Amino acid sequence: MKKIIILLLLSGGFVQAQEAIIPLDSCIKWAKQNYPLIKQNNLLSENSANNLRSINENWYPKMSFLARATYQTEVVAFNLPGTNYNFPHDAYLSNVSLEQTLYDGGQTAQQKKIERLNADFEIQKNEVELYKLIERVSQLYVNILLTRQNIQILNTYKNDLNNKRKNLAASLVNGLALQSNLDELDAESLKTDQSIIEATENLSALYQSLTIFINKPLNDSTGFSLLPVGGIVKQVNISRPEMKMLTIQQELLGSRYRLTSKMALPKVAMNVGANYGRPGPNFINQNLRFFGDASLSLKWNISSLYGLNKEKTKYNLNNQMIDLQRELFLFNIKNTMISQESQIRALEEMISKDKLIIEKRHNVTVTAATQLENGKITVTDYLAQLNAEMQATLNQKIHEVKLMNAMTSYNTTRGVNQF
Repeated sequence: MKKIIILLLLSGGFVQAQEAIIPLDSCIKWAKQNYPLIKQNNLLSENSANNLRSINENWYPKMSFLARATYQTEVVAFNLPGTNYNFPHDAYLSNVSLEQTLYDGGQTAQQKKIERLNADFEIQKNEVELYKLIERVSQLYVNILLTRQNIQILNTYKNDLNNKRKNLAASLVNGLALQSNLDELDAESLKTDQSIIEATENLSALYQSLTIFINKPLNDSTGFSLLPVGGIVKQVNISRPEMKMLTIQQELLGSRYRLTSKMALPKVAMNVGANYGRPGPNFINQNLRFFGDASLSLKWNISSLYGLNKEKTKYNLNNQMIDLQRELFLFNIKNTMISQESQIRALEEMISKDKLIIEKRHNVTVTAATQLENGKITVTDYLAQLNAEMQATLNQKIHEVKLMNAMTSYNTTRGVNQF
């Protein structure tokens, strides 16, 4: 395989007379940086940071203010011998209280962990979508390679036709060739011009499409490489972004279950209050005055314990479903890779035969050219052999590009993480 890769990289038709070579890896990296969806990652990170600041406020002291004036139709009265206490019917109270959580059972810390995992999960979902860019950019890149080779071979074919026409034109002057032979060569040359025009316009459209993705100008002077994404195919572990997304999803599921458990734990808080009004704790004193209070409270929602078993069952079932999704994903990936490995082996064997085929076809064309000049075969017979040689040369270039594309597909299927 290494020999074939070296052969592909040294194929002169792809890189001759070109200013700079842009490998497919670079195109994919630029496409990812330029794709609008990448901007959403920053927004998700900023939103998560804002949510974390809000969660941290659970530990901030909670301050409240209360002002109240009341009138009661009935108040406490003491009618004892020798004494007569008459309490006013109106009462006033203004209160500033402060509550500080001392222990929340780890609920806030778990909420922060869930928020981070939520952000990671959403960002990883974007990475899964961005990973699809590899296939889209690769197809444009491969089509450019194929179209360039097609144009190059068409130009070579046209040059062969022009050279042969010059030889026949000399023979025509000497009476050894017919005008119809020149006309047939001219017609074939014009037909080749049409194919070149069509291929050139198609190549221009491909340049423009790829430019939109990578935000880099492309033209005929830009070099394109036959090095596949991820380099030479080698056996490595599957590392697709979908796998990481499923892992984060499981971590998120576990964190949510642990949060449910922590919400069932008791909470401890301290309360401090500053008051002004009347009456106070000493209701005998009916003067407007300042007084304060402090307390330590424990809150425990015992009823929340009832649903923990159901939450655990729900967690186990959802966790098993994610395991099944991972198993199914790996099953499909491995089957795809088997097919791609077979395609790579077939293309390697075909390329090894292409050189021999081209050599044989060229020998036949040379013989046919001599026969045409001697009047032993017609121009149609010669063109048939020249077309066969051209097709054999084109087949070799197509097989080389297909091999590069097959290796790219294989590496993409197993997972490439350098972008």
